[in-house]
Amino acid sequence: MDLKVILGIVLAGILSNNYALLHFLGTGAVLENERSSRRSLTLGLGTTLVMVISTLITWPLNTYVLAKVPYLQTMVFVLVVLMVVEIIHVIAKNILDNYCKSDFVKFAINGAVLGLCIHNTHDEFVTAIVTSAAVGIGFMLTMTVYAKLKSTLVDEEAVPPTFRGLPIDLLTAGMMVLALLALNFKF
Repeated sequence: MDLKVILGIVLAGILSNNYALLHFLGTGAVLENERSSRRSLTLGLGTTLVMVISTLITWPLNTYVLAKVPYLQTMVFVLVVLMVVEIIHVIAKNILDNYCKSDFVKFAINGAVLGLCIHNTHDEFVTAIVTSAAVGIGFMLTMTVYAKLKSTLVDEEAVPPTFRGLPIDLLTAGMMVLALLALNFKF
């Protein structure tokens, strides 16, 4: 794999293949985000870490163990993601417990992590790892930009009462999707 392919995967994972906005995976974590930009960045970094570690475990597991029993793939992958989240929580409990105490539940129920693990089973191992890192960075960027847009640009008093809350959140996310669709690269 050469540098051009890696760069293409990274750009696609961050911009034109954004799981939260374009694949609608993990959107709940983005739309329900009431955190500051800094906490969103931490949650995005944690999600990226979970994506990479889960891919490191699920790809060989799928290739060498689950190849003959593909009907167990989803159940095994869910268990792997839950174990990875719990292990990271135990290891980083002292560091992150005061900062993002309840965010570890968001890692575990994030559909983007499971969707990425299932999608990556069709790729080569190195491609799957690069894809998981790029998609994680794209997810982190989406959460951070969305938190910033929601906290600074959306003035709730200027919005008509009918569109306050979830409708304006969906409109904001829709505008982000349109901006990303304009960057739909084909590598």
